[in-house]
Amino acid sequence: MNPMNHRSMKTGTKKAIRIMLVDDHHVVRIGLGSSLGLESDMEIVAEAENISQLLTLYDAHRPDLVVLDWRLPDGTGSDAIRQLKQLHANAKILMISAFDGEEMIFQAIQSGALGFIAKSSRRSEIIDAVRKASAGECAFSPEIAHKLASRIQRPELSAREIQIIEQLVLGNSNKEIASNLDISGNTVKAHLMHIMQKLHAKDRTHVASIALQRGIVDY
Repeated sequence: MNPMNHRSMKTGTKKAIRIMLVDDHHVVRIGLGSSLGLESDMEIVAEAENISQLLTLYDAHRPDLVVLDWRLPDGTGSDAIRQLKQLHANAKILMISAFDGEEMIFQAIQSGALGFIAKSSRRSEIIDAVRKASAGECAFSPEIAHKLASRIQRPELSAREIQIIEQLVLGNSNKEIASNLDISGNTVKAHLMHIMQKLHAKDRTHVASIALQRGIVDY
């Protein structure tokens, strides 16, 4: 499969927004590319299906905007943004995903995305988000903005706490978590207590449910 599927060059006096699509599903890239390509001020100049291709093709094409999926074969959208920003600090990125948990949105923005929009959004909303992000403006639907605001108000989870939550979601017991993370059982219990306080969770099952709902873990 050729990750690059250049569309025809736009004609006219207005400079088109040069867009790079990054999604591991070929059908999604075709659909989104065809939809954006209908706009007279938009042009798809490159496509990639993973982070490695993104970094290589960005160098070759220097698009005005990267439209990026969250789930990629070699990392998350947040991983992709950080790696691209290390090489090209001024890169403009719009996250578009079928998953819109508040933690995913928060991590994408923290990493440097200008906006986040759900794939299920109306075409007009996606077009508007692309134009805003390419101009360096924030691009969110009201629902996404509300989720981001809610997440910002919540206390931060530590990296260790997130590891423990991941283990919980996998169904591991305290003993198994302690063994897997090479910590004591008492340390696991202490972390779980803090996690439940931060998430306002009633028990372990509630922690796992909240984590999946908010996108704290990505399974």
